[in-house]
Amino acid sequence: MKKLLLPLVLVAAPLGAQSFEVGVFLGQQSYKDYNVLGVNATTDSKTVASGRFGYSLVDLGPAMLQVTAGYQPTVTSTSTVTFTGLGTGTGDYKDGHWSVGAMFNFKAFVAVGAGVEYRSEKLETSTTSTTYGRPWARLNAGLAFPTPLVKPFIGLEVAVPLTSMSNESGSAEDALKSMAPKMQIGVYGGIRF
Repeated sequence: MKKLLLPLVLVAAPLGAQSFEVGVFLGQQSYKDYNVLGVNATTDSKTVASGRFGYSLVDLGPAMLQVTAGYQPTVTSTSTVTFTGLGTGTGDYKDGHWSVGAMFNFKAFVAVGAGVEYRSEKLETSTTSTTYGRPWARLNAGLAFPTPLVKPFIGLEVAVPLTSMSNESGSAEDALKSMAPKMQIGVYGGIRF
C-alpha cells in the first residue's frame, strides 16, 4: 500500500496545485465584406457572448500558462446584398464556434495575456452552411482581485483570425467563409479558483 501511495501523491499534488478559470466574453464581432463579380455583401456587426474554461498547466509567480476551451452559441446578423444593376436585398448570416487553445498570462497590477486558439466556426445562411476551422490570436489586459478563495478578474480582449479566405472559387461555401468574422473586441471577466 505504501508503494502505491507515493506515486499517487506525486501525481495528485501538482494537479491539485493547478488553478481553473471560468469566464465570459461579451463584445462586438465584425465581419468581412464580400465583393465578387458585381455582388457586394456587408454584414452588420453583432454583440456576441461566449464562455471559456481554462486550466493552468504552469502557475509560477506572475507567469501563468493555461489551456483553454470555449463556446459561442449561434448569433444571427443581417447581411445586405447589392447586385449591380439589379437592386438590394437582405438575409440572415449565422455563426457560432467552439475553440481550444493556449494562453500565456503575466499577472501584474495590470495583467496582460496573449494566446492562440483553434476555432471551428459554423457558418450559415438560409441556403448554405459550412464549417470553417482556423487559428485565432487573442490579446487581453485587465485587473485581477486577490481575494482568499476565488480570484475575480475583468479586462478588455481583442481576438483576430490568423487566416482568412477570399471567394475565388465562386462556391457558396467559400462565399460564407469569405464573409466570416474578422475581429472580436469586448470585455472578458470571470473567476479563477
